[in-house]
Amino acid sequence: MLRTFDIILITIMLAAATVTYKIKYDAEKRMADIRTLQRKIDSEKDTITLLKADWSLLTQPNRLQKLSEIYHSELNLAPIDPRQIVSIDEVPERAPDDIENIISSSDELLAAINKTDSMKTGSVEQGQ
Repeated sequence: MLRTFDIILITIMLAAATVTYKIKYDAEKRMADIRTLQRKIDSEKDTITLLKADWSLLTQPNRLQKLSEIYHSELNLAPIDPRQIVSIDEVPERAPDDIENIISSSDELLAAINKTDSMKTGSVEQGQ
């Protein structure tokens, strides 16, 4: 009886060791994945920082002023007149597009939109 009990205990110990090894291996794999993701995140943060620095250099007022002077003839830029700056209430309302005028004035189009299909296909009962 002692040998059977020993074999059962050895089997339980081997099973516990196997489970422990698997858990440890899975945890190490997850930690490696986390480290990889963290390196990617750090790389992306560095890229964002670099792009922000590039953007701040590209949008410096002195640089933009020089570019506007160089390409003045192509861009047709002019200084802003103080009278051009107005409040939102002073901005005129946008005129309706031509298509909006056509749709609102066309009774045929509106009737065609609201009209039901008269074709009988058999898939839908008529009159519904």
